[in-house]
Amino acid sequence: MKRREVLQAGMALGGLAGLGRALAQGGFTLTLVHTNDTHAHLEPVELTLSGEKTPVGGVARRVALFDRVWARAKNPLFLDAGDVFQGTLYFNQYRGLADRYFMHRLRYRAMALGNHEFDLGPGPLADFLKGARFKVVSANVDASREPRLKGLFAPYAVVVVGGERVGIIGLTTPDTREISNPGPTVAFLDPYESAQKAVYELLAKGVNKIVVLSHLGYGEDLKLARRLVGAQVIVGGHSHTLLGSFPHKELSPAGPYPTVVKNPEGKDVLVVQAWEWGKVVGLLEVTFDAKGELLAYKGEALLMTPEAAPEDFFAKEALLAYAQPVMALMQQVIAEARVDLVGERAVVRRRESNLGNLITDGMLWKTRNAGTQIALQNGGGIRASIPKGPITVGKVYEVLPFGNTLVVMDLKGKEILAALENGVSQWENTAGRFLQVSGLRYAFDLSRPAGSRVVRVEVKTEKGYVPLDLEATYRVVVNNFIANGGDGFTVLKEAQGYRVDTGFSDAESFMDYLKELKAVEAGLEGRIEVLNEPKGERPAYFAYRVPGLVGV
Repeated sequence: MKRREVLQAGMALGGLAGLGRALAQGGFTLTLVHTNDTHAHLEPVELTLSGEKTPVGGVARRVALFDRVWARAKNPLFLDAGDVFQGTLYFNQYRGLADRYFMHRLRYRAMALGNHEFDLGPGPLADFLKGARFKVVSANVDASREPRLKGLFAPYAVVVVGGERVGIIGLTTPDTREISNPGPTVAFLDPYESAQKAVYELLAKGVNKIVVLSHLGYGEDLKLARRLVGAQVIVGGHSHTLLGSFPHKELSPAGPYPTVVKNPEGKDVLVVQAWEWGKVVGLLEVTFDAKGELLAYKGEALLMTPEAAPEDFFAKEALLAYAQPVMALMQQVIAEARVDLVGERAVVRRRESNLGNLITDGMLWKTRNAGTQIALQNGGGIRASIPKGPITVGKVYEVLPFGNTLVVMDLKGKEILAALENGVSQWENTAGRFLQVSGLRYAFDLSRPAGSRVVRVEVKTEKGYVPLDLEATYRVVVNNFIANGGDGFTVLKEAQGYRVDTGFSDAESFMDYLKELKAVEAGLEGRIEVLNEPKGERPAYFAYRVPGLVGV
């Protein structure tokens, strides 16, 4: 094998014409163009970049970029690493079929099964797969006992690109059984063993250019790369990981693009991922020799700003047609509030709120299959009240507008205590870090200094409330914002126990819970007790009734 040539990244749109150059004499150059975790985000989202609000992503912009790559790059191969389902009202309305329409327009050749593809069970997934004109792959999903999925996906696919056969192996997180709804007829096998078996089968067929299309998560992909033999590119998803280098201070990449690790044979393995929601498109150019060995590579995660690509006119027009029923869906009534549900800033950031109780109860309900016991929601994430009367889809999105997802994690009791301390540490400033809770109750004393204000924490059990055990482990659900350290929750970011981002939208999870309840009459239950509160601070608002104290 020749000495590897590592080229500097420089594949922004203006440089795509250069992608066609072979990087090594006699080598076969393949341009991998990839996304993951798009989660029905067909419209652009707004990001703050270098202090300015910027529209990023959107399927019309991706169409324009993909068309440019198709015209200019050498042997482009368009891939998606899973989780097309779930995330916006486009999914509620179309169950993935709107996404599939645009995936065909975008020339995707293969997609891995993500955990969220199973959210509605095998039936709706089968409807999506039946009409797909791209290959859908997962080597570690066993659906042999599920007739609805028979023949609709495979462990791997072989596609012809530029006259060469390329093998694409799919992998799906085994956590799917806990965080989605695959049902009892679908099993999830060991990803490493499944991948290695598929590699050997492809090699036996004479296919030696192999890409693993993984929905395991960045950390798991790095582990896989160190164990797997015979595949030198892993295109990942699931963990919503941003890789690469960007000039914007608001972005915090988790590693380089590509991330390079050594496999057991001492060969380089390239691990890439493209963040989430189509906000980034991964462009990875690799050159193989005749034996399938990696000769050279270069790549870039391209942030999908207006400068990267304009929006394609016809794709935008097509999206407008899909958008009409979605706009009507915003007016759909999903439940009835029999009392005012209070989300006022002065309440949710300082004390128990009946809306905070309802939201956190819904978080536990949504993740009940994962065994969650406690839910924590930062008050700053609750942005509006819900007045007595009909609750619409649009109103829920006013309450929870940030597109956060639910993260299930294991925390020690002492970590939960530290999170609660952080939550009350800036009470005087009405800071958004204040925690609304379910599954526990706590009291804090404002006469004490920040960092030692929480004087009592009790966890709800079948036998009633019991004191928090600082050394015990509890399964907790939080939103991804605070799980990643937002609002000063470093203790959650640094927690070393079990952690999985379910990908469940907080707003959609709340809507599911409201639909289950149908009528809502939430009150205050004494979940949060404020001791030594300064006079005049307690609001005289309509839903505030002083319950019995949490015990002294």
